[in-house]
Amino acid sequence: MKKVFQIVLFLTVFSFISCEEDIVLDFDKTVPKLVIEANIFAEESIYNKIHLSTTTDYYSNIYPSIDDAQVVIKDLSENVDYPFLNIGNGDFSNLNFNPKNGISYELTVVYKDEVYKAVSTPLQAPEITDIQQTENNNMGGDWYEFRFYYQDNPDEENYYLSQMIAPTSVSFGTWNDQFDNGNLTSDLFIFLKEDVESGDTLYYAINSINKDYYNYLSKILSISGSATNPFASPMGTIKGNIVNQTNKDNHALGYFHIAKRNYYTYIVK
Repeated sequence: MKKVFQIVLFLTVFSFISCEEDIVLDFDKTVPKLVIEANIFAEESIYNKIHLSTTTDYYSNIYPSIDDAQVVIKDLSENVDYPFLNIGNGDFSNLNFNPKNGISYELTVVYKDEVYKAVSTPLQAPEITDIQQTENNNMGGDWYEFRFYYQDNPDEENYYLSQMIAPTSVSFGTWNDQFDNGNLTSDLFIFLKEDVESGDTLYYAINSINKDYYNYLSKILSISGSATNPFASPMGTIKGNIVNQTNKDNHALGYFHIAKRNYYTYIVK
């Protein structure tokens, strides 16, 4: 009986294996949407450009780039246009564009006879006043703690964006001053000693953002995690501040934001 049972079991398992095949879900193909990645950090060449692409099919991880669009940023206070020229692979750049805090700038993108616009006003970033490094060996752990201090402005409702570049990771974070308005505040980072050691370089940057951009980035980071670049191609369900002036039903994805960051390069002790 035992042998017969084994044969029946083998045949049953074999029948399941032999019938196995890949199933591809038939997701409807949608009309590609324009994606405008327009996060500009003044005086930082890697972020002083605008990238255009389109959304793609569900099963593809390649976002087709766009090179045949017109891209202009206007200084609304001086009524001066800064054309961004295509440099290939969907990137548009203008090395003469040097935005100033407190000035409003308008982005215009013309693509396939439709006009997309958005406005951004750079805010004053807080000054980094101190950096503290401590070791923690409690509870069986062995790690470093790094605190980057800044003074919060008590007269404003402030929202912040920071970036940390470490030897083994890059992370972004957003927060507000709801619980520490007007205080000397720190941005805390914890690294295991196996990931950071004496002599390593940490690059920290911070800038102020408005409430709308804070909400936008918070949604992206909550879904994708802090290690994800929030300026990369956004998710289709999260709308930014870019409005299609020609056809409001055909909205673009992405966000137009300009900032000047304060940053500090720290050598681990």
